Amino acid sequence: MSEELVTTRPLDRRETLELMAGARVGRVVVSEGALPAVHLVAFAFDGDSVVFRAPADSTLAKAVVDTVVAFQADHIDPTTLTGWTGTITGHASRALDPAAVAPVARPELPLSEAEPGENRAWFSITSEFVTGLLVRHTTGPGSPSGQATATGPTPPPPSGA
Repeated sequence: MSEELVTTRPLDRRETLELMAGARVGRVVVSEGALPAVHLVAFAFDGDSVVFRAPADSTLAKAVVDTVVAFQADHIDPTTLTGWTGTITGHASRALDPAAVAPVARPELPLSEAEPGENRAWFSITSEFVTGLLVRHTTGPGSPSGQATATGPTPPPPSGA
């Protein structure tokens, strides 16, 4: 009988930020009424900070002003179950000078959940804490290395192996 295993390898800060920078959509995790809430956003990076737009009067805009939030992005191939996930925790704030943030926006992305013409605001999340994992789905007889590895990015062997 074979088992399905998921093996992971921690990613360092640089690896995690590089993978996240290639993603198109991420999730901002905030507290709303003392409960966690997750908002899907298109985003870009400005250095090591995440930037995104939202309607200025939205629940998200109100929840991210001058507080600590989490930001998560990932890519897991649905066929191979192989990929990565990254999380940033940091201070969020409203960008007071949108002209300074706008150049980092990728033109092909609508960096807003706002309708055209709505009052939109830019927000930034610093990357104070960065964690990431490379994920590999394997099938095999109980060995963490597995007998057959799904296609996709193959993590290097653990240090000291």
